Amino acid sequence: MKPIGTVLAATAGIAATAAIAHAFCGFYVAGSNAKLFNDATQVVLMREGTRTVLSMQNDYKGPLEDFAMVVPVPVVLKPTDVKVLDPAVFDRINGFSAPRLVEYWEEDPCPPPEPEYTKYRRPNVRMKMMSKSAPMAMDMASEGGGGGGGYYEAEEKPRRPVPPILSSFSAYPQTVTANVATPVTWSFGFSNQPYPEPTCTVDHGVGTVYNGQPASVTLAASSTLKITCANSAGKSEKTVKINAVKIEAKFDVAEYQILILSASEAAGLEDWLKINNYKIPAGAEPLLRPYIESGMKFFVAKVDPKKVKMVDGRGVLSPLRFHYDSEEFSLPIRLGLANSSGKQDLIINILSASKRYETSNYKNVFIPTNFDVRPSVKTRFAEFYAALFDKTIEANPGSVVTEYAWTAVPSFKCDPCTDSDLNSPDLATLGADVTGGPMATGNFVLTRLHARYGKTDMKDDLRFKEGAPMTGGREQWSKQGLEYGAAPSSQNYFQARYAIRHWWTGSIKCKNPRRGVWGGPPDGAYQQTLAAGRTAFAPRGKLELATVIGRDLWEIGYKKKAPPPKTPPAGTKTMSLVGFGAGGVAALVLIGLTVIVARRRRA
Repeated sequence: MKPIGTVLAATAGIAATAAIAHAFCGFYVAGSNAKLFNDATQVVLMREGTRTVLSMQNDYKGPLEDFAMVVPVPVVLKPTDVKVLDPAVFDRINGFSAPRLVEYWEEDPCPPPEPEYTKYRRPNVRMKMMSKSAPMAMDMASEGGGGGGGYYEAEEKPRRPVPPILSSFSAYPQTVTANVATPVTWSFGFSNQPYPEPTCTVDHGVGTVYNGQPASVTLAASSTLKITCANSAGKSEKTVKINAVKIEAKFDVAEYQILILSASEAAGLEDWLKINNYKIPAGAEPLLRPYIESGMKFFVAKVDPKKVKMVDGRGVLSPLRFHYDSEEFSLPIRLGLANSSGKQDLIINILSASKRYETSNYKNVFIPTNFDVRPSVKTRFAEFYAALFDKTIEANPGSVVTEYAWTAVPSFKCDPCTDSDLNSPDLATLGADVTGGPMATGNFVLTRLHARYGKTDMKDDLRFKEGAPMTGGREQWSKQGLEYGAAPSSQNYFQARYAIRHWWTGSIKCKNPRRGVWGGPPDGAYQQTLAAGRTAFAPRGKLELATVIGRDLWEIGYKKKAPPPKTPPAGTKTMSLVGFGAGGVAALVLIGLTVIVARRRRA
């Protein structure tokens, strides 16, 4: 795998016992035995040329103990490359690109004559509604036990020298910090009884060592060390590999203690974290290996609990942002699988000056959009959208779903708009201060990608490529009806948008009523555009999607159906022929005949 050009930003969390967690593209490590799970992630990336700016938001529930995250990065970051952000910017960008629900009312089909100055009004006016995370295996083999020793008479011959034969050689710890003198306990044993007692030395400047005793070692890189045990009869040698993890950079940012690590062995990095009191998720070593083999570094952000702000029993961590340059634009998600407690929900917001992005190594699909839904969806919008998203993935397994791709300029950012907005200071916060260009002046394309996957669903990291401009999800009408699906366009204007429509219920007295002209509430009140938030945590399996949609979803081969009949409230009396019995039916028939006869007589 080539060095990648992006890492994961996030809503992140720690789960102690049954606590819910949110995640990022690396994995969490902590100084306790609490299990840490990643279930939902929000990523914000800004890409311009080869520069990537990654912003991640982290929060967690659970005991405030030493806590850190590990994220692969392609280069060694400097203190000037890392900063903390105002968390509110994540709410704004998420709300800005979120699936949206609008509500329209049909205008009076027989409007009063328009004043002269408005006679050129378009017949189908659209009302823009502004809304808004081994014990040491010491070989204690006898140094020659057994045999008793005995006594020699003065006349016996001197004992014959026996050369040593090493049977084992180990070191603990087997991973050290590069260029730092580290006490290492050396353990070794013999398969015979050497005589006289041999002297044992270890190379790489260690010197004489004794079984089960520590001696310091300083290594610049992972090395194979050799022990030589010798006496007058001969010598024996064995080797052991000691991994060295290098601290490439070390600095503090707010409540974070930042380390940038490099290693040549995945097992060595895993050992280093354990030795430094971090509990690594089971199965982390094979996930670390491909990143190490590709030359990646590791961003380790440890939290100082004394500096963490607590709100309602939850630690609120400052969002982190860092930037780097890399030819490849991708997102390392495999490492985050180590923390998965089931399905992980990943939302990626990508800001670019002029490009829409999609994945190059996974199937891309657009969420079904622009259809009407029943009014009941208004109070269950997140639940509705979660059901729609799940059906889309069910029809397109292993795909990444595009939910939003919009070309924004200062005077036109959205249509309809939610209550969230992105302004120039927000863009600077998310990276325009280091990318420059059009984004610094409020011109950008925002792409929102959404994936949901388990441990075995994603075999590779997400790799991004430029996508052709697409449109869809707007209140655009033609002879064929409302704009349908995603279609090629000269500009990106695609969004996940759904509508509740209230048809005119008043009188219609004109000859040629004009139907299907939609606007805001008849009383002119402000009408909010709803954004679907926290869909990863919405109830699943309780809403039957087919009963609340206004058309068949041809995009995913899903059909609508009539909603179930409403059940009368308890205690309500209802009439039915079955309830009357045979006599009741006969009585109804007689009543009907009587009415008919009476009418005939009047005639």
